[in-house]
Amino acid sequence: MKKLITTLFVSLALVSSILAAPTLNSYPTAKAVLYLDFDGHEVKNSMWNNGNTVICAPVIMADDKIMEIFNRVAEDFRPFNLNVTTDLAKFLAAPLDKRMRVVITPTSAWYPSVAGIAYITSFVWGDDTPCFVFSDRLTNDPRRVAETISHESGHTMGLSHQANFASTCTLVSSYHTGAGSGITSWGPIMGNAASRTLTQWNFGPTPNGCSIKQDNLDIITTKNGFGYRPDDAADTYSNAIVVNVAKNEFSREGVISTSSDKDFFRFDLAQKGNFRLNVEPFYAGGLYSGANLDVRVELQDSKGNTIRVYDPKDSLNARIDTVLNSGSYFVVVDGAGNVNAGNNYGSLGSYTMTGYYDGITNMSSSSLSISAVVNSLNASKVKEGNLVSWASNTTKTGESITILYSVDESVFRELARPENNKTSYLHAIKSHGVYSYKLQITEKNGVVRFSNMVTVDASAHASVFKVIKQAQQPITINASDPYEFRVIDNNGRIIQAGKASAGTKSIDIRNLPAGIYNLQLMNDKEQRVERFMNR
Repeated sequence: MKKLITTLFVSLALVSSILAAPTLNSYPTAKAVLYLDFDGHEVKNSMWNNGNTVICAPVIMADDKIMEIFNRVAEDFRPFNLNVTTDLAKFLAAPLDKRMRVVITPTSAWYPSVAGIAYITSFVWGDDTPCFVFSDRLTNDPRRVAETISHESGHTMGLSHQANFASTCTLVSSYHTGAGSGITSWGPIMGNAASRTLTQWNFGPTPNGCSIKQDNLDIITTKNGFGYRPDDAADTYSNAIVVNVAKNEFSREGVISTSSDKDFFRFDLAQKGNFRLNVEPFYAGGLYSGANLDVRVELQDSKGNTIRVYDPKDSLNARIDTVLNSGSYFVVVDGAGNVNAGNNYGSLGSYTMTGYYDGITNMSSSSLSISAVVNSLNASKVKEGNLVSWASNTTKTGESITILYSVDESVFRELARPENNKTSYLHAIKSHGVYSYKLQITEKNGVVRFSNMVTVDASAHASVFKVIKQAQQPITINASDPYEFRVIDNNGRIIQAGKASAGTKSIDIRNLPAGIYNLQLMNDKEQRVERFMNR
Protein backbone atom coordinates (compact mmCIF):
# COMPACT_ATOMS: atom_id res chain seq x y z
CA MET A 1 0.00 0.00 0.00
CA LYS A 2 1.32 3.43 -0.94
CA LYS A 3 0.94 5.71 2.04
CA LEU A 4 0.46 9.47 1.62
CA ILE A 5 2.12 11.81 4.11
CA THR A 6 1.24 15.50 4.38
CA THR A 7 3.07 18.11 6.39
CA LEU A 8 1.12 20.85 8.20
CA PHE A 9 2.69 24.15 9.25
CA VAL A 10 1.10 27.16 11.67
CA SER A 11 1.24 28.52 -18.46
CA LEU A 12 4.81 28.56 -19.82
CA ALA A 13 5.38 29.22 -23.54
CA LEU A 14 8.93 27.90 -23.44
CA VAL A 15 10.37 26.08 -20.43
CA SER A 16 13.93 27.00 -21.37
CA SER A 17 13.13 30.65 -20.70
CA ILE A 18 12.93 29.96 -16.94
CA LEU A 19 15.88 31.23 -14.93
CA ALA A 20 17.51 27.99 -13.83
CA ALA A 21 18.74 27.42 -10.29
CA PRO A 22 22.54 27.37 -9.85
CA THR A 23 24.11 23.95 -10.41
CA LEU A 24 25.05 22.51 -7.02
CA ASN A 25 26.14 19.06 -5.81
CA SER A 26 26.83 17.87 -2.27
CA TYR A 27 28.49 14.53 -3.10
CA PRO A 28 28.87 14.17 -6.90
CA THR A 29 30.25 10.61 -6.87
CA ALA A 30 27.23 9.11 -5.08
CA LYS A 31 24.85 7.02 -7.18
CA ALA A 32 21.76 7.83 -5.12
CA VAL A 33 20.36 11.31 -5.79
CA LEU A 34 18.02 13.78 -4.09
CA TYR A 35 17.14 16.35 -6.75
CA LEU A 36 15.96 19.78 -5.61
CA ASP A 37 13.89 21.06 -8.53
CA PHE A 38 13.39 24.83 -8.34
CA ASP A 39 12.85 25.25 -12.09
CA GLY A 40 9.24 24.19 -12.60
CA HIS A 41 7.92 20.75 -13.51
CA GLU A 42 4.98 19.12 -15.26
CA VAL A 43 3.63 16.25 -13.17
CA LYS A 44 1.42 13.75 -14.98
CA ASN A 45 0.72 10.02 -15.10
CA SER A 46 1.23 9.81 -11.34
CA MET A 47 -0.85 9.29 -8.22
CA TRP A 48 -0.91 13.02 -7.59
CA ASN A 49 -4.00 15.18 -8.22
CA ASN A 50 -6.14 12.12 -9.02
CA GLY A 51 -3.92 11.45 -12.02
CA ASN A 52 -4.56 14.89 -13.53
CA THR A 53 -1.60 16.87 -14.82
CA VAL A 54 -0.15 19.55 -12.53
CA ILE A 55 1.93 22.31 -14.13
CA CYS A 56 4.23 23.47 -11.31
CA ALA A 57 5.64 26.96 -11.69
CA PRO A 58 9.29 27.63 -10.86
CA VAL A 59 10.36 29.32 -7.67
CA ILE A 60 11.21 32.99 -8.15
CA MET A 61 14.07 33.32 -5.69
CA ALA A 62 17.55 34.88 -5.73
CA ASP A 63 20.52 32.56 -6.15
CA ASP A 64 21.85 33.30 -2.66
CA LYS A 65 18.59 32.08 -1.11
CA ILE A 66 18.60 28.95 -3.25
CA MET A 67 22.19 28.27 -2.19
CA GLU A 68 21.23 28.67 1.47
CA ILE A 69 18.38 26.20 1.01
CA PHE A 70 20.71 23.77 -0.77
CA ASN A 71 23.39 24.07 1.93
CA ARG A 72 20.90 23.42 4.72
CA VAL A 73 19.47 20.33 3.00
CA ALA A 74 22.91 19.07 1.97
CA GLU A 75 24.07 19.23 5.57
CA ASP A 76 21.05 17.24 6.75
CA PHE A 77 22.03 14.45 4.36
CA ARG A 78 25.82 14.88 4.68
CA PRO A 79 26.44 11.59 6.54
CA PHE A 80 24.98 9.50 3.73
CA ASN A 81 26.24 8.18 0.41
CA LEU A 82 23.74 10.44 -1.34
CA ASN A 83 24.16 13.42 -3.66
CA VAL A 84 21.87 16.37 -2.98
CA THR A 85 21.82 18.25 -6.28
CA THR A 86 20.12 20.91 -8.38
CA ASP A 87 21.54 19.34 -11.55
CA LEU A 88 18.88 17.60 -13.64
CA ALA A 89 21.57 15.62 -15.48
CA LYS A 90 22.65 14.00 -12.20
CA PHE A 91 19.05 13.06 -11.45
CA LEU A 92 18.46 11.52 -14.86
CA ALA A 93 21.71 9.54 -14.65
CA ALA A 94 20.80 7.98 -11.28
CA PRO A 95 19.08 4.56 -11.05
CA LEU A 96 15.28 4.86 -11.04
CA ASP A 97 14.98 3.25 -7.60
CA LYS A 98 17.70 5.43 -6.06
CA ARG A 99 16.45 8.91 -6.80
CA MET A 100 13.81 11.41 -5.71
CA ARG A 101 12.70 14.70 -7.22
CA VAL A 102 11.59 17.35 -4.73
CA VAL A 103 9.44 19.86 -6.59
CA ILE A 104 9.76 23.25 -4.87
CA THR A 105 6.98 25.41 -6.28
CA PRO A 106 4.45 28.14 -5.49
CA THR A 107 1.79 26.08 -7.34
CA SER A 108 -0.10 24.91 -4.27
CA ALA A 109 -3.83 25.43 -4.89
CA TRP A 110 -4.30 21.84 -6.06
CA TYR A 111 -3.43 20.53 -2.55
CA PRO A 112 -4.69 22.91 0.14
CA SER A 113 -3.62 23.50 3.74
CA VAL A 114 -0.16 21.92 3.71
CA ALA A 115 3.41 23.15 3.27
CA GLY A 116 4.68 19.88 1.85
CA ILE A 117 3.49 16.46 0.82
CA ALA A 118 5.08 13.09 0.07
CA TYR A 119 4.32 9.40 -0.28
CA ILE A 120 6.14 7.38 2.35
CA THR A 121 8.90 5.04 0.95
CA SER A 122 8.47 6.52 -2.56
CA PHE A 123 12.24 7.00 -2.89
CA VAL A 124 12.56 3.35 -3.98
CA TRP A 125 9.38 2.98 -6.05
CA GLY A 126 11.30 3.46 -9.30
CA ASP A 127 8.52 5.40 -11.07
CA ASP A 128 9.73 8.98 -10.45
CA THR A 129 6.78 9.91 -8.24
CA PRO A 130 7.98 13.26 -6.82
CA CYS A 131 7.30 14.93 -3.50
CA PHE A 132 6.37 18.60 -3.12
CA VAL A 133 7.32 21.65 -1.07
CA PHE A 134 5.01 24.65 -1.50
CA SER A 135 7.27 27.69 -1.23
CA ASP A 136 4.41 30.21 -1.23
CA ARG A 137 3.03 28.75 2.01
CA LEU A 138 6.48 29.11 3.55
CA THR A 139 6.81 32.77 2.45
CA ASN A 140 9.87 31.76 0.38
CA ASP A 141 11.83 31.74 3.63
CA PRO A 142 15.04 29.73 2.99
CA ARG A 143 15.11 28.28 6.49
CA ARG A 144 11.52 27.03 6.41
CA VAL A 145 11.74 25.83 2.81
CA ALA A 146 14.92 23.86 3.56
CA GLU A 147 13.52 22.21 6.69
CA THR A 148 10.40 21.19 4.77
CA ILE A 149 12.50 19.74 1.93
CA SER A 150 14.47 17.56 4.34
CA HIS A 151 11.29 16.59 6.19
CA GLU A 152 9.41 15.53 3.04
CA SER A 153 12.49 13.75 1.69
CA GLY A 154 12.65 11.85 4.97
CA HIS A 155 9.09 10.64 4.35
CA THR A 156 10.06 9.38 0.88
CA MET A 157 12.84 7.38 2.57
CA GLY A 158 10.42 5.67 4.93
CA LEU A 159 10.23 7.98 7.94
CA SER A 160 7.09 8.92 9.85
CA HIS A 161 6.62 12.03 11.97
CA GLN A 162 8.38 12.41 15.29
CA ALA A 163 5.98 13.20 18.11
CA ASN A 164 6.38 14.64 21.60
CA PHE A 165 4.96 12.87 24.66
CA ALA A 166 4.81 13.91 28.30
CA SER A 167 6.40 11.74 31.01
CA THR A 168 2.95 10.25 31.58
CA CYS A 169 2.91 9.04 27.93
CA THR A 170 0.31 11.68 27.04
CA LEU A 171 0.65 13.02 23.51
CA VAL A 172 1.81 16.66 23.61
CA SER A 173 2.20 17.16 19.86
CA SER A 174 2.20 14.97 16.76
CA TYR A 175 4.98 17.23 15.44
CA HIS A 176 7.83 17.49 17.92
CA THR A 177 8.85 21.17 17.94
CA GLY A 178 12.15 20.66 19.73
CA ALA A 179 13.56 22.23 22.86
CA GLY A 180 15.75 25.05 24.11
CA SER A 181 16.51 28.51 22.75
CA GLY A 182 19.36 30.36 21.13
CA ILE A 183 22.48 28.73 19.68
CA THR A 184 21.98 25.33 21.32
CA SER A 185 18.26 24.97 20.58
CA TRP A 186 17.44 21.58 19.07
CA GLY A 187 14.69 19.95 17.05
CA PRO A 188 14.08 16.74 15.06
CA ILE A 189 13.97 16.97 11.28
CA MET A 190 10.86 14.78 11.20
CA GLY A 191 9.07 17.11 13.59
CA ASN A 192 8.57 20.85 13.12
CA ALA A 193 11.98 22.26 13.91
CA ALA A 194 12.36 25.25 11.57
CA SER A 195 12.69 27.63 14.52
CA ARG A 196 15.60 25.70 16.09
CA THR A 197 19.31 26.24 15.43
CA LEU A 198 20.40 22.59 15.50
CA THR A 199 18.27 20.12 13.55
CA GLN A 200 18.99 16.39 13.58
CA TRP A 201 17.78 12.93 12.69
CA ASN A 202 16.72 11.25 15.91
CA PHE A 203 15.57 8.10 17.63
CA GLY A 204 12.20 8.93 19.12
CA PRO A 205 8.48 8.14 19.29
CA THR A 206 6.00 8.52 16.46
CA PRO A 207 2.39 9.69 16.89
CA ASN A 208 1.41 6.01 17.13
CA GLY A 209 2.57 5.83 20.76
CA CYS A 210 5.26 6.86 23.22
CA SER A 211 6.80 3.37 23.18
CA ILE A 212 6.86 3.07 19.38
CA LYS A 213 10.22 4.60 18.55
CA GLN A 214 11.62 5.26 15.12
CA ASP A 215 15.32 4.83 14.32
CA ASN A 216 15.77 7.48 11.63
CA LEU A 217 19.36 6.63 10.70
CA ASP A 218 18.79 2.89 10.44
CA ILE A 219 15.75 3.34 8.18
CA ILE A 220 17.49 5.84 5.89
CA THR A 221 20.64 3.75 5.46
CA THR A 222 19.09 0.28 5.11
CA LYS A 223 15.83 0.81 3.18
CA ASN A 224 16.82 3.05 0.26
CA GLY A 225 19.71 1.45 -1.60
CA PHE A 226 22.43 3.58 -0.02
CA GLY A 227 24.23 3.71 3.31
CA TYR A 228 26.69 6.01 5.04
CA ARG A 229 29.38 7.79 3.07
CA PRO A 230 32.93 6.35 3.44
CA ASP A 231 34.81 7.57 6.48
CA ASP A 232 37.13 10.45 5.61
CA ALA A 233 39.53 10.19 8.57
CA ALA A 234 41.02 7.44 10.74
CA ASP A 235 39.24 6.41 13.94
CA THR A 236 42.42 5.49 15.84
CA TYR A 237 45.45 7.49 16.89
CA SER A 238 47.82 4.97 15.22
CA ASN A 239 46.45 6.07 11.82
CA ALA A 240 45.78 9.71 12.66
CA ILE A 241 46.02 12.36 9.94
CA VAL A 242 49.20 14.41 10.44
CA VAL A 243 48.44 18.14 10.33
CA ASN A 244 51.25 20.34 9.03
CA VAL A 245 51.70 23.36 11.30
CA ALA A 246 55.03 24.46 9.79
CA LYS A 247 53.54 27.82 8.76
CA ASN A 248 51.90 28.34 12.17
CA GLU A 249 48.35 28.50 10.82
CA PHE A 250 46.52 25.36 9.80
CA SER A 251 43.07 24.21 8.73
CA ARG A 252 41.25 20.96 8.02
CA GLU A 253 37.73 19.89 7.03
CA GLY A 254 35.96 16.68 7.94
CA VAL A 255 32.67 14.84 8.31
CA ILE A 256 31.33 12.93 11.30
CA SER A 257 29.21 10.38 9.47
CA THR A 258 28.08 7.95 12.19
CA SER A 259 27.40 8.11 15.92
CA SER A 260 30.60 6.14 16.57
CA ASP A 261 32.79 8.08 14.12
CA LYS A 262 35.80 9.92 15.57
CA ASP A 263 38.36 11.82 13.50
CA PHE A 264 41.95 11.66 14.80
CA PHE A 265 44.56 14.30 13.94
CA ARG A 266 48.23 14.34 15.00
CA PHE A 267 50.24 17.48 15.67
CA ASP A 268 54.04 17.28 15.96
CA LEU A 269 55.34 20.33 17.84
CA ALA A 270 59.10 21.04 17.77
CA GLN A 271 59.12 23.38 20.78
CA LYS A 272 56.95 24.78 23.54
CA GLY A 273 54.32 27.15 22.22
CA ASN A 274 50.78 28.46 22.38
CA PHE A 275 48.35 26.12 20.65
CA ARG A 276 44.96 27.51 19.60
CA LEU A 277 42.31 25.51 17.78
CA ASN A 278 38.66 26.06 16.91
CA VAL A 279 36.36 23.39 15.47
CA GLU A 280 33.06 24.70 14.10
CA PRO A 281 30.14 22.77 12.63
CA PHE A 282 28.97 23.66 9.14
CA TYR A 283 26.14 26.17 9.18
CA ALA A 284 24.16 28.00 6.51
CA GLY A 285 22.60 31.14 7.98
CA GLY A 286 23.01 33.07 11.20
CA LEU A 287 25.27 31.78 13.96
CA TYR A 288 25.25 27.97 13.50
CA SER A 289 21.71 27.99 12.09
CA GLY A 290 21.27 24.87 9.98
CA ALA A 291 24.00 22.91 11.78
CA ASN A 292 23.57 19.22 12.54
CA LEU A 293 26.79 18.65 14.44
CA ASP A 294 27.45 19.66 18.06
CA VAL A 295 31.25 19.45 18.29
CA ARG A 296 33.23 17.66 20.98
CA VAL A 297 37.05 17.81 20.95
CA GLU A 298 39.50 15.76 23.00
CA LEU A 299 43.19 16.62 23.40
CA GLN A 300 45.47 13.61 23.93
CA ASP A 301 49.19 13.16 24.57
CA SER A 302 51.54 11.11 22.39
CA LYS A 303 50.36 7.86 23.97
CA GLY A 304 46.67 8.56 23.51
CA ASN A 305 46.01 9.58 27.11
CA THR A 306 43.35 12.26 27.54
CA ILE A 307 44.69 15.67 28.57
CA ARG A 308 41.34 17.48 28.42
CA VAL A 309 37.91 17.29 26.81
CA TYR A 310 36.41 20.44 25.27
CA ASP A 311 32.62 20.26 25.04
CA PRO A 312 30.97 23.55 26.03
CA LYS A 313 27.27 23.21 26.80
CA ASP A 314 26.44 26.75 25.68
CA SER A 315 27.79 26.48 22.12
CA LEU A 316 28.04 24.07 19.19
CA ASN A 317 31.75 24.68 18.54
CA ALA A 318 34.76 23.69 20.65
CA ARG A 319 37.96 25.68 21.26
CA ILE A 320 41.42 24.82 22.57
CA ASP A 321 43.68 27.61 23.84
CA THR A 322 46.60 26.25 25.81
CA VAL A 323 50.40 26.06 26.03
CA LEU A 324 51.94 22.74 24.98
CA ASN A 325 55.49 21.47 25.33
CA SER A 326 57.36 19.99 22.38
CA GLY A 327 56.17 16.56 21.32
CA SER A 328 53.32 14.82 19.53
CA TYR A 329 49.66 15.40 20.40
CA PHE A 330 46.34 14.11 19.13
CA VAL A 331 43.12 16.05 18.60
CA VAL A 332 39.99 13.89 18.38
CA VAL A 333 36.82 15.39 16.84
CA ASP A 334 33.41 13.79 17.26
CA GLY A 335 29.75 14.63 17.81
CA ALA A 336 28.60 15.61 21.29
CA GLY A 337 25.28 15.03 22.98
CA ASN A 338 23.52 18.37 22.68
CA VAL A 339 22.13 19.64 25.99
CA ASN A 340 18.60 19.83 24.55
CA ALA A 341 18.73 16.64 22.48
CA GLY A 342 19.93 14.62 25.46
CA ASN A 343 22.18 12.34 23.37
CA ASN A 344 24.61 12.31 20.46
CA TYR A 345 22.49 10.09 18.19
CA GLY A 346 22.01 12.68 15.43
CA SER A 347 25.11 14.79 16.10
CA LEU A 348 26.51 14.21 12.62
CA GLY A 349 27.76 16.44 9.85
CA SER A 350 30.68 18.42 8.52
CA TYR A 351 33.07 20.72 10.35
CA THR A 352 36.03 23.02 9.81
CA MET A 353 39.07 22.99 12.08
CA THR A 354 41.29 26.07 12.09
CA GLY A 355 44.16 26.90 14.40
CA TYR A 356 47.43 28.58 15.21
CA TYR A 357 50.70 27.44 16.81
CA ASP A 358 53.38 30.01 17.61
CA GLY A 359 56.32 27.57 17.50
CA ILE A 360 58.76 27.69 14.60
CA THR A 361 57.98 24.43 12.85
CA ASN A 362 56.69 20.94 13.35
CA MET A 363 59.57 19.32 11.46
CA SER A 364 63.12 18.79 12.58
CA SER A 365 65.95 19.81 10.28
CA SER A 366 66.53 16.18 9.30
CA SER A 367 62.93 15.64 8.32
CA LEU A 368 63.03 18.75 6.16
CA SER A 369 65.80 17.32 4.01
CA ILE A 370 64.45 16.46 0.61
CA SER A 371 65.55 13.53 -1.51
CA ALA A 372 65.45 13.59 -5.28
CA VAL A 373 62.14 14.67 -6.74
CA VAL A 374 59.88 11.78 -7.73
CA ASN A 375 58.61 12.43 -11.26
CA SER A 376 55.73 9.97 -11.25
CA LEU A 377 52.63 12.10 -10.70
CA ASN A 378 49.88 12.67 -13.26
CA ALA A 379 46.47 14.32 -13.02
CA SER A 380 43.56 14.80 -15.39
CA LYS A 381 40.00 16.13 -15.45
CA VAL A 382 37.30 13.45 -15.48
CA LYS A 383 33.52 13.66 -15.17
CA GLU A 384 33.57 13.12 -11.41
CA GLY A 385 36.38 15.58 -10.61
CA ASN A 386 40.19 15.54 -10.88
CA LEU A 387 41.91 12.13 -11.05
CA VAL A 388 45.38 12.12 -9.48
CA SER A 389 47.57 9.05 -10.20
CA TRP A 390 51.14 7.89 -9.64
CA ALA A 391 53.39 4.94 -10.43
CA SER A 392 53.18 1.83 -8.24
CA ASN A 393 56.92 2.07 -7.43
CA THR A 394 56.65 5.65 -6.13
CA THR A 395 57.06 4.45 -2.54
CA LYS A 396 59.07 1.71 -0.88
CA THR A 397 58.06 -0.55 1.99
CA GLY A 398 57.28 1.46 5.11
CA GLU A 399 56.88 4.78 3.31
CA SER A 400 53.64 6.77 3.24
CA ILE A 401 52.06 9.19 0.76
CA THR A 402 50.22 12.42 1.48
CA ILE A 403 48.46 14.13 -1.44
CA LEU A 404 48.78 17.91 -1.33
CA TYR A 405 46.78 20.36 -3.40
CA SER A 406 46.66 24.10 -4.05
CA VAL A 407 44.49 26.52 -5.96
CA ASP A 408 47.20 29.17 -6.27
CA GLU A 409 50.43 27.10 -6.43
CA SER A 410 51.73 28.77 -3.27
CA VAL A 411 49.88 27.34 -0.27
CA PHE A 412 49.52 23.56 -0.46
CA ARG A 413 47.06 21.81 1.82
CA GLU A 414 46.68 18.17 2.68
CA LEU A 415 44.01 16.45 0.58
CA ALA A 416 44.26 12.77 1.50
CA ARG A 417 46.50 10.03 2.86
CA PRO A 418 45.80 7.03 0.59
CA GLU A 419 46.50 3.45 1.58
CA ASN A 420 49.85 2.02 0.50
CA ASN A 421 48.33 -0.20 -2.17
CA LYS A 422 46.55 2.69 -3.91
CA THR A 423 47.98 4.43 -6.97
CA SER A 424 45.23 6.98 -7.66
CA TYR A 425 42.83 9.32 -5.91
CA LEU A 426 39.70 11.06 -7.17
CA HIS A 427 39.40 14.64 -5.95
CA ALA A 428 35.67 15.44 -6.12
CA ILE A 429 36.14 19.19 -6.52
CA LYS A 430 33.45 21.50 -5.14
CA SER A 431 34.07 24.45 -7.44
CA HIS A 432 35.70 25.40 -10.74
CA GLY A 433 39.31 26.49 -10.72
CA VAL A 434 42.91 25.57 -11.56
CA TYR A 435 44.17 22.89 -9.17
CA SER A 436 47.80 21.92 -8.54
CA TYR A 437 48.89 18.66 -6.93
CA LYS A 438 52.04 17.05 -5.58
CA LEU A 439 52.88 14.07 -3.40
CA GLN A 440 54.63 14.29 -0.04
CA ILE A 441 56.42 10.99 0.57
CA THR A 442 57.59 10.28 4.11
CA GLU A 443 60.39 7.73 4.42
CA LYS A 444 60.70 5.31 7.35
CA ASN A 445 63.38 7.50 8.99
CA GLY A 446 61.21 10.63 8.75
CA VAL A 447 62.93 12.15 5.72
CA VAL A 448 60.45 13.83 3.37
CA ARG A 449 60.62 14.00 -0.40
CA PHE A 450 58.18 15.45 -2.91
CA SER A 451 56.95 14.49 -6.35
CA ASN A 452 56.71 16.69 -9.40
CA MET A 453 53.82 19.17 -9.41
CA VAL A 454 50.96 18.74 -11.89
CA THR A 455 48.12 21.12 -12.71
CA VAL A 456 44.54 20.49 -13.83
CA ASP A 457 42.50 23.26 -15.40
CA ALA A 458 39.01 22.66 -14.00
CA SER A 459 37.86 26.22 -14.52
CA ALA A 460 34.56 26.94 -16.20
CA HIS A 461 34.77 26.80 -19.98
CA ALA A 462 32.43 27.75 -22.77
CA SER A 463 29.81 25.12 -23.34
CA VAL A 464 30.42 22.46 -25.98
CA PHE A 465 26.77 22.77 -26.98
CA LYS A 466 24.68 25.59 -28.36
CA VAL A 467 20.98 24.75 -28.38
CA ILE A 468 18.40 26.75 -30.33
CA LYS A 469 14.71 26.20 -29.52
CA GLN A 470 11.92 27.97 -31.33
CA ALA A 471 8.20 27.45 -31.02
CA GLN A 472 6.80 24.97 -33.59
CA GLN A 473 10.32 24.30 -34.97
CA PRO A 474 12.81 21.41 -34.58
CA ILE A 475 15.50 21.82 -31.92
CA THR A 476 18.87 22.78 -33.42
CA ILE A 477 22.12 21.72 -31.73
CA ASN A 478 25.49 23.16 -32.68
CA ALA A 479 28.33 21.25 -31.01
CA SER A 480 32.09 21.68 -31.13
CA ASP A 481 32.73 17.97 -30.38
CA PRO A 482 31.01 14.60 -30.97
CA TYR A 483 28.34 13.73 -28.41
CA GLU A 484 25.44 11.51 -27.44
CA PHE A 485 21.88 12.75 -27.02
CA ARG A 486 18.64 11.56 -25.45
CA VAL A 487 15.12 12.96 -25.51
CA ILE A 488 13.46 11.99 -22.21
CA ASP A 489 9.86 12.52 -21.21
CA ASN A 490 8.76 13.72 -17.79
CA ASN A 491 8.44 10.16 -16.51
CA GLY A 492 12.07 9.39 -17.28
CA ARG A 493 11.38 7.34 -20.43
CA ILE A 494 13.87 7.68 -23.29
CA ILE A 495 11.93 8.73 -26.41
CA GLN A 496 14.86 9.25 -28.77
CA ALA A 497 18.58 8.54 -28.45
CA GLY A 498 21.62 8.58 -30.66
CA LYS A 499 25.13 9.82 -31.40
CA ALA A 500 26.09 12.90 -33.37
CA SER A 501 29.25 14.39 -34.80
CA ALA A 502 30.51 17.91 -34.25
CA GLY A 503 28.55 20.49 -36.17
CA THR A 504 24.86 21.27 -36.58
CA LYS A 505 22.07 18.76 -36.04
CA SER A 506 18.27 19.07 -35.84
CA ILE A 507 16.02 16.96 -33.64
CA ASP A 508 12.37 17.10 -34.64
CA ILE A 509 10.05 16.50 -31.68
CA ARG A 510 6.93 18.06 -33.11
CA ASN A 511 5.23 14.67 -33.53
CA LEU A 512 5.52 13.88 -29.80
CA PRO A 513 2.53 14.30 -27.46
CA ALA A 514 2.17 17.72 -25.86
CA GLY A 515 4.13 18.11 -22.63
CA ILE A 516 7.51 18.92 -21.11
CA TYR A 517 10.57 17.01 -22.31
CA ASN A 518 14.26 16.91 -21.41
CA LEU A 519 17.07 16.92 -23.94
CA GLN A 520 20.20 15.32 -22.45
CA LEU A 521 23.53 16.05 -24.19
CA MET A 522 26.75 14.43 -23.05
CA ASN A 523 30.37 13.73 -23.90
CA ASP A 524 33.64 13.56 -21.97
CA LYS A 525 33.76 17.33 -21.55
CA GLU A 526 30.21 18.22 -20.57
CA GLN A 527 26.84 16.89 -19.51
CA ARG A 528 23.90 19.19 -20.10
CA VAL A 529 20.12 18.99 -19.91
CA GLU A 530 17.77 21.37 -21.72
CA ARG A 531 14.05 21.45 -21.00
CA PHE A 532 11.46 22.25 -23.63
CA MET A 533 7.71 22.23 -24.05
CA ASN A 534 6.00 20.61 -26.99
CA ARG A 535 2.54 22.05 -27.67
